[in-house]
Amino acid sequence: MYTIGQFAKKTGMTIRALRFYDEKGILKPAALTDGGQRLYNDENIVEAQKIATYKYLDFSIEEMKALLKEEVPLLDSLKEQKSMLEEKKKHIESIINTLDTAISIYEKVQVSEPTLLLLVMHSLLTEDEQKSFLLKFVDEEIVEEMYSMMKMNFVEINRRYIEACYQLKIAYSENAPDEEVKELIWKLLNIMPQDLLIKIAEAFKDVENLEVDTWLFPSPFTQDEEQWLLEQMAKHQVLGDDFFEAENR
Repeated sequence: MYTIGQFAKKTGMTIRALRFYDEKGILKPAALTDGGQRLYNDENIVEAQKIATYKYLDFSIEEMKALLKEEVPLLDSLKEQKSMLEEKKKHIESIINTLDTAISIYEKVQVSEPTLLLLVMHSLLTEDEQKSFLLKFVDEEIVEEMYSMMKMNFVEINRRYIEACYQLKIAYSENAPDEEVKELIWKLLNIMPQDLLIKIAEAFKDVENLEVDTWLFPSPFTQDEEQWLLEQMAKHQVLGDDFFEAENR
């Protein structure tokens, strides 16, 4: 027989883990002393080896319990676990790619604005849902053109987007002169090619009672900033014919 300390040293498990496994009913001690101390034997070592293997394979406690009681076929469980881990691997790879993109953007951006960067990351993660929403109103050709254009130079486009939004927010807070505001609005809108912007504007022109999904398309501006921006766009006729005919803006 082994005391819990001896068993912990022999198996490499912590005393805390052994107590936890006992409480969960997956590794019960072989006996208890009169004083209630746990005692383990060599059969417990085999059980501990199984548990260590299942833990390494990322099985949950409940899954371990079922496997140890042989309530489910081991081969089926291993196949299912492999499938689950492959999905988790894809998810982790997706997270790493998103982080790489975010780091690349933030290393190039000229302003320190974490909130805007996180909005860009959120947009990247919800791209499929965004497309599904837009396809309700816009032809697939236009949607694919828009996202293909962004993917071609995602880092640069979003660097410009973050900087333009940041500068507009500063312009609002500092009550910047009209000409400066007008140029900043043009700077924001001209991130997207004008011919594509025209297609999108025309596609939405006849859509009534459009409610933008703010979860999929979060605004970088507060409500007050948005209201001010809309007023400035109307004031300067930014979305009028003069804008779409403008060159080199």
